Amino acid sequence: MNPPKVQIHLLPGGIMPDRKSTGAAGYDVAIRAVVSSSEMDPKNKAFRRVLFDFASPPEDPNISPKVHNLSDGLVYRMDPEESVLVGIGFATVMPPDMFYWIAPRSGLASRWGITVTNAPGTVDSDYRGEAGVLVYNRNKTPFDLRRGMRIAQILFQYAYFPEFEAIANHADLVATERGAGGFGSTGLRS
Repeated sequence: MNPPKVQIHLLPGGIMPDRKSTGAAGYDVAIRAVVSSSEMDPKNKAFRRVLFDFASPPEDPNISPKVHNLSDGLVYRMDPEESVLVGIGFATVMPPDMFYWIAPRSGLASRWGITVTNAPGTVDSDYRGEAGVLVYNRNKTPFDLRRGMRIAQILFQYAYFPEFEAIANHADLVATERGAGGFGSTGLRS
């Protein structure tokens, strides 16, 4: 079976998603820019407004104190327990029954205390904007974000679109041993 075609448009500063091994299910994605969670780019309404591009100091007085010039370039310094939205640098066209999930990278979480809070974030086949990753610093110390840092992974999936059949009475649903038990009702051990 031939793999499906996914078209990718890289934005300026974007990096192509990359599988780091032949057995990897996910493609690592990298930070392109810190972006606004509420404002679109006034020049191109398909994308979020860039707050900091890692190439030049930001103009926004709320972002400027977060940016530091280190010997290896500009960084965005996250405060402890801060969340920030970063763009991952591309827009996609996928088959209509495909989507991808944005998930954390285990190494960032275990070694550095950095995770993704909108995970799994679903990017639908009809979305044409840049996907955003909401990065969270779980630490009690600051953490520096850098352009090109591998921040999350994406996993491509197929969606099923079932036909719904309305059942008037709950008692008419097929009974199971579990029933309505949830939220840990099966216990912690076998």
